[in-house]
Amino acid sequence: MRIGFMACFDPERIAFMSRHGFGCVELFAQPDHPYLPDQDGWKDRAAEVKAGFDQAGIRISCLAGFYVNHMDANRENAKQHHKHVRNVITLACEMGVPVVAGFAGRIVNEDLEVSLPKFKDLWSEHAKFAEDRDIKIAFEHCPMGAFHSPFGGINCICTPDMWDKCFDAVPSEALGLEWDPSHLVCQFIDPIQNIRHYGQRIYHVHAKDAKVYPDVMDRYGIYHPGATEHCFPGLGDCDWGAIVKELYRAGYKNDLNIEGWHDVVFRDHDAGPKREDKGLLIALRHLSPLIDGD
Repeated sequence: MRIGFMACFDPERIAFMSRHGFGCVELFAQPDHPYLPDQDGWKDRAAEVKAGFDQAGIRISCLAGFYVNHMDANRENAKQHHKHVRNVITLACEMGVPVVAGFAGRIVNEDLEVSLPKFKDLWSEHAKFAEDRDIKIAFEHCPMGAFHSPFGGINCICTPDMWDKCFDAVPSEALGLEWDPSHLVCQFIDPIQNIRHYGQRIYHVHAKDAKVYPDVMDRYGIYHPGATEHCFPGLGDCDWGAIVKELYRAGYKNDLNIEGWHDVVFRDHDAGPKREDKGLLIALRHLSPLIDGD
């Protein structure tokens, strides 16, 4: 298990990773990136990207590919999202990356269960495509709704109840979780018990923390800005020692990639302080004693 963060292919960021001892990356794979299939010369570009990380001793743990609404009511958008999932899986196969990640999609403004038939239709096809290439699909379970809630979001696989229903609808081992304890904390779900129940389905981990502020909740309730807040590991309520221990117990064999940008203090502010890298280093120092670095 190694520690890294989400990033694009950028020699300056690779140098930052190497200088500070990050060992892995969750590489963004967006439709306009030159190393994506359907781009001219994409295989050469993909080899260049992989070599750039390999030379720095940085493992690509996962491709961050499709954080979109795959059930978009606009058919052309949905068609492009479908194509992009296939391209990201193809790229992962080409680069030797074991996992691709993103959202499951959702029929918006409807109960979560309304999305299940569409989920089955859509992800059965993608699962088979991934199975044939020995690639895992990891769904991030971010609710994408206001106040870190499922209400109004674009991702149906955002509660454990829906995890069960979605995995029952598509019983493929190709489908699993991009597990992120911050979303559990904001829904008052115990991350440790959650790993014990779903550990075999965790294919990638976002190292992101969350803080619940009881003083705000006691006065205003949970649906109020600042009642819950995402942050870097070490600055929230998660017990990362216990989390890592349970991941090892569950047989987790991938890495921890920090998902930044969410901390209201330790991020780069417009026309203000640049603190994102400081937050990454705080997280690295907090997590490093817990992992083996293999």
